[in-house]
Amino acid sequence: MPAILSLSHAGTGLWASGPEGLLIYRNGMAEPILQPQAQLYCSSATDDVILVGGLPHGIAFSADDGTQWQSAHVDEIADAVSCIAPDPRYLESGVILAGTAGGGLLRTDDRGRHWSLCNFGLENFNILNLAWTPPSEPGTWPAWEVVFAATEDGLYRSPNGGLGWRRCLNTKGVFVAVAASTNFHRDGLVLAGAEDNGLWRSCDGGRHFEQAPDAPEQINALLHTQFGWFLGNSVGIYRSNDGQEWVLLPNSSPALSLLEDDDVLWAGTEHGIMRFSLQE
Repeated sequence: MPAILSLSHAGTGLWASGPEGLLIYRNGMAEPILQPQAQLYCSSATDDVILVGGLPHGIAFSADDGTQWQSAHVDEIADAVSCIAPDPRYLESGVILAGTAGGGLLRTDDRGRHWSLCNFGLENFNILNLAWTPPSEPGTWPAWEVVFAATEDGLYRSPNGGLGWRRCLNTKGVFVAVAASTNFHRDGLVLAGAEDNGLWRSCDGGRHFEQAPDAPEQINALLHTQFGWFLGNSVGIYRSNDGQEWVLLPNSSPALSLLEDDDVLWAGTEHGIMRFSLQE
């Protein structure tokens, strides 16, 4: 089985991608899907479009579950697209963000057909990971649309859905993972993983971070669910109630990506995917 770097769920199955291609998992079976990227870096599935990022097309999309593909119109850059993150309110807004390997941030508001650069405030343009926070509650003002970008030099925060960015205080070096609490608008908790400098924690909505003691030093993926925090690295998958004390899950394998879906934790590994029940 291939290495899995991206996981998303939409339509009839679980979509997964890695250097060896794009797969859809249905009924416990993995089905390869032909896609146009010669070098596939990432993918993201929504209810009405599948997107793949890489080279030579930057971003390509399919509106029919991967049967036919089109290259998206991307302004100004030819860099590989390394990560894709739809707005949690995507079905209303049509907004998706994409990070590139050297060109910065791309943003679309027409469901992935046309993309433009949104680099205002960024100081580093190699984007390694993107993470939206949950939507504000209806009637909240101001209705912030907060999203984080992990880069080769620090973390950045956008309060307006990726239109403008500001470096998170106290973050330097290579960050490869970031995730916000599902209760973000009440607890303001955000975790971020550095390439070789451990776990970082913010309790003020991601404006300022401090290094978290007693956490694994190497981090590949982070995720928060109603059942707690999860961290994937080269040892396995760790679980925490508060993002500070971590326990290795029994029988877990080194994890490159994490996804929650219907009380199930999916983990992308170097040899396919693993499934864990979150209610056990």
